[in-house]
Amino acid sequence: MVNEAITSRDLIEGVQRFHNISNWPALLGSIQIKSRIPILALFALYAYLAFHAFSGSKGVIRWMDYAERRDTLQTKLIALEGQHRNLEAQVKALKSDGLDLDVLDVEAREILYVSDPNE
Repeated sequence: MVNEAITSRDLIEGVQRFHNISNWPALLGSIQIKSRIPILALFALYAYLAFHAFSGSKGVIRWMDYAERRDTLQTKLIALEGQHRNLEAQVKALKSDGLDLDVLDVEAREILYVSDPNE
């Protein structure tokens, strides 16, 4: 084997050839296509996985939508639970065992605008 010393001039010429954009097609053409196929396939796989990780049905964007929808539904649930408690209190007040006839009479007169002539 012959040891060839790389001079600084050779190194500078190599760097200049690499940085010369017009020379890139020739440099890329010299690389075997078979050696680029696994790298391109791996890149395509990563791009596919990255796309679906962000915008897929279980991706980050969908997860943020689910979190926002959960917060909205939780707020509605709290409001509906309050309405449910109010309705339960009204039902309990209307049951026969807890019915106060005087209160019922006063409320009926106020709602129906009816009063006794003697009052």
